[in-house]
Amino acid sequence: MIHNMRLIAVIILIGLIAPSAALAEPACYDAKVRAQPIDQVPSEIGDCGADCFIMSWPWFVDLRVKDVVDGVLPIKVVRVLTVQHTYRVSRARTWLLRRNTAGSYNVLVPEGGAALARCSAEVAPVEPYIGPSDGHTLDDLRDAGIRRYGHHTN
Repeated sequence: MIHNMRLIAVIILIGLIAPSAALAEPACYDAKVRAQPIDQVPSEIGDCGADCFIMSWPWFVDLRVKDVVDGVLPIKVVRVLTVQHTYRVSRARTWLLRRNTAGSYNVLVPEGGAALARCSAEVAPVEPYIGPSDGHTLDDLRDAGIRRYGHHTN
């Protein structure tokens, strides 16, 4: 019984990380940039039990944008949300960014290396990979991650 409850908790957690609503959104990006991660903070994940293993979860990553390859990104340093397992390498690479409703960007990683098109101006932002509870912000969630896991900058 307890094992089944933990399995359900993991399934729910996966559902929170990759919400089904995001799957209904057009697979497109708002900006394709060449950027280097300069700060990476894992979000805080609650305890799911002794026999639970979480492979990937939302992280806050600050990118120093070297070049906007496609689309528009008016700032040179942008905080994005990614879903990853550990710290990414610190070298520059190409990132696909999708506007989210929290005023930030989700990093897209197309399955199987599929090519994505740029979103049209009419396409609405998507939900962020992680959302704060009422009265809190994404920065509050980032700060909680720093308090729990420490802080690592590139």
